[in-house]
Amino acid sequence: MPTFPSTAAWLLASTLAFSSCQSGAEAPVAADLNSANPAVAEQARKVQELTTQIAQQKAVIETEKNKLTAMEQQLAGSQQNLEGLKKEVQATP
Repeated sequence: MPTFPSTAAWLLASTLAFSSCQSGAEAPVAADLNSANPAVAEQARKVQELTTQIAQQKAVIETEKNKLTAMEQQLAGSQQNLEGLKKEVQATP
């Protein structure tokens, strides 16, 4: 199955936008990542990593939904073509 360039670009843009728009309690601040307390720094790193993974997974899901929609449209068109060919064959003796 081909991957459309616009889909790949959208995936990248979505991931970057989602990651950069987070603030507050959802994303660890640089102070947490650079904390002198190793436990705080490690937990902040885990939070940041999971946040990034979730953003990437959401982008993948959206891309797959778009692919599914395109395939459904192709199927509908193919079914219409099949019906048209069958009618053409019946009309031709």
